[in-house]
Amino acid sequence: MANETIYTKKLNAELFELETKIEKLQKFIDYDDFLSISTINQMLLANQMVGMAMYRDSLHKRIKLAENNIKYTVQVLPQSNGYLNLNRREQVWYLLPNNNVGDYQTHFTQSEIDEMKDNPFFAAINWDNVKIEPVEDK
Repeated sequence: MANETIYTKKLNAELFELETKIEKLQKFIDYDDFLSISTINQMLLANQMVGMAMYRDSLHKRIKLAENNIKYTVQVLPQSNGYLNLNRREQVWYLLPNNNVGDYQTHFTQSEIDEMKDNPFFAAINWDNVKIEPVEDK
C-alpha cells in the first residue's frame, strides 16, 4: 500500500475521532448541565470547541492535499487497452495501456478524476463501472 494511502487513512481516522469528540462536547453544551458550571469553565469549553473546529478544518485541508498527491489509473474497459490516457502535448484523450510514458498521462489525481466526471466530454462513460485504482509506488 502506498505511503500516501496510509497517511490519508490515518488523517481520516483522526478526523473521525475529532468529529466524535466535537459532537459529544456540543451535546454537553446544548444541555442544561453546561449552564451549571462556572462562567470561566463555560468560556474554556467554548474556546476548546473553537480550537477543535479549527483543527478539523486543518485536517480537511491536509486530507485534500494528501488525496491530490495519490495517483490513480482509470480503466474504462476491462482489457489492457482500456485505460484513459491523455496526450498532454495534443490535449487528446485515448484508450490505451497503462503506460504513463512520454506525452501520455495515465495516472491522475482524485481532483483530476472528479473533473473528468463533471466534463461533458466523458458523459458516455458509466463511472459506476469504471475501475479506479491507486498506482503502486515503485
